[in-house]
Amino acid sequence: MNKQYGLQMTYMQAWRSKEYAVQLLRGNPSESYENLLSYFYMMVLTNPMSVVSLKKTEEDRFMYAFVALYPSIKGWQYCKPVVVVDGNFIKSTYRGTLLITSIQDPAGSILPLAYAIIYSENNASWEWFFARFKDAFGEREGICIVSDRHGGIENAAATLYPQVPHCVCIWHLWNNVNENYKKNHLQLNDIFFAMAKAYTVEKFDYHMAEVERIDKRIKDYLINVGYERWSRAHSAINKTLTMTSNIAKSINAVLKAVRELPVLPMLEYIRKLIGRWNVTN
Repeated sequence: MNKQYGLQMTYMQAWRSKEYAVQLLRGNPSESYENLLSYFYMMVLTNPMSVVSLKKTEEDRFMYAFVALYPSIKGWQYCKPVVVVDGNFIKSTYRGTLLITSIQDPAGSILPLAYAIIYSENNASWEWFFARFKDAFGEREGICIVSDRHGGIENAAATLYPQVPHCVCIWHLWNNVNENYKKNHLQLNDIFFAMAKAYTVEKFDYHMAEVERIDKRIKDYLINVGYERWSRAHSAINKTLTMTSNIAKSINAVLKAVRELPVLPMLEYIRKLIGRWNVTN
């Protein structure tokens, strides 16, 4: 500021000025949360048959917000029932996590199903999210859930969808293997993905034998995870190409800058984004 405008100010004065300018552009974060109920009322009014939910504490403090737009609910029945679940941190004044579930339509385009904002990512918040998801979308034959190995997701999915297979994103699984057994990761990279994507048990066993020769501990680790959760050959349902949470990562990449906004502009941006995708795809 001194160089460009000749203004003398402390670091704190500069920071507060920046925060004030950002608030003028984006809106007040506190008021954004206070107006959620009105926003949801108008959303249902203008998007009939959509499902929204807002949960607060007894002290009237925000906990969770959930949205499933009707076009996504209607489109769900025509898409592959492989639901990819992911969460990403919100970077605005009030921290939290943005949750997204998505699937692919028969043409391979991404369809976001539901999205939510939670104040903290834990068993209770994930269980609340899956309960709202089940209210909106129910359960279909052949449904499968794909995510990373977050304990909250696994526990909530097991509680709300006890009969539904929960698959592990093979990229996240490989990263876990890489972190725990770094010594041989260069040798194992191609073998692991060939093994995960193998269509037959015979081919899978061939690659697993290669893994065992390099490091038996990795085979034991993968047995403990459960072959049926990440191997195409062993999966009872998920034999499609959706073996990763990449479609969720694609959405998160689009929403990277949006996660810095207050909650209302963020939710409205996502609503408009889904609307545009539904029109173009």
